[in-house]
Amino acid sequence: MSESATTDKQRIDDSQRLTVGLKTLAQMLDAHRSSVRRWLQQAGIRPIVLGRGRNGAIRYKWRDVEEWIESREHTE
Repeated sequence: MSESATTDKQRIDDSQRLTVGLKTLAQMLDAHRSSVRRWLQQAGIRPIVLGRGRNGAIRYKWRDVEEWIESREHTE
């Protein structure tokens, strides 16, 4: 795959992202997962729980997270 095709696919993936995991958010924000979880909880962003127990996955709606990040960028 060419470099331009790879960047086009990445743009599509980023623009169509529906949910995002805590680990990914922590990497994006360069923070610990527990900090990101606390920030999201304080912002009122509720997780989506998929499955149960150890094999369950916790995700957040990308649109909610994106709005929260944008609002934080404007306040600081």
